[in-house]
Amino acid sequence: MEGLEPAEWQPDTVADADRRVHDRVPGPFDGRRIGVLHTPVQIYDLSEGGCFINSMFEQQAGVAIVLEIELPDEGWIRVKCETLYAKSGFGFAVRFVEMTEGISRRLKRGLVKARIG
Repeated sequence: MEGLEPAEWQPDTVADADRRVHDRVPGPFDGRRIGVLHTPVQIYDLSEGGCFINSMFEQQAGVAIVLEIELPDEGWIRVKCETLYAKSGFGFAVRFVEMTEGISRRLKRGLVKARIG
């Protein structure tokens, strides 16, 4: 999934973009989808509230998943997510849910480091 430009999977409407409350870092970031098998993923548009996961596989909205994300100077964090929408052929967006205060702090620090990077 190399070669995808962020503009290829941006929200379709102004209303979608207006719902964003957190600044996003384009990425890519290395990640893993945690399940029976740990599946490597590429993460884009990472923010304090969620991210976009590059995937050729369709994913329905409203599905709970667990991700591990590697952050600059913070190492790997594990977050619970809920799927939001899919972009056919590109991947799907998730929002983070039930994040602990410690993970939230590490995510914020990692995002700051990625921005100045």
